[in-house]
Amino acid sequence: MMTDFDFVKTIYSWGFPIDCYVVYHTITKDQYKQITGKDYADASTSTSAGASESTSTDASQA
Repeated sequence: MMTDFDFVKTIYSWGFPIDCYVVYHTITKDQYKQITGKDYADASTSTSAGASESTSTDASQA
């Protein structure tokens, strides 16, 4: 039987995003790094692209 870790690793290899599996505690942040080679960044601690774009757009119009 396939473990959750093996399942997430497989779907990542198919190109699927796996961030939600950390959010819902299916895998740990350490397992995320094992699979992707990157540190997991919480959405709450990173800036969104939309916010950055609207800020730069507002500045260019001023």
